[in-house]
Amino acid sequence: MSTWTPRIDQVRYNASEQCFEALVTVVTPQGLLRVASQYVAPITTEFEEAARGLWMRARLSLGTPERMQLREAAVEMPSAA
Repeated sequence: MSTWTPRIDQVRYNASEQCFEALVTVVTPQGLLRVASQYVAPITTEFEEAARGLWMRARLSLGTPERMQLREAAVEMPSAA
């Protein structure tokens, strides 16, 4: 899993929970995997730290059935003409 490069989308700060929330997407051999993630930290946290925390929490939740996840099957990219 360490070779996966995540894409972190829709980052927002939830002030009532005092955490960052995002949708983390990784490309796996089986296709795309999207995981909802939360990282508890103050709003003054640097983006890079928040992104690392979101990715770490997403990785920890992989394979946990109660976490929101979406898998999309791998498809072949069309070749250039």
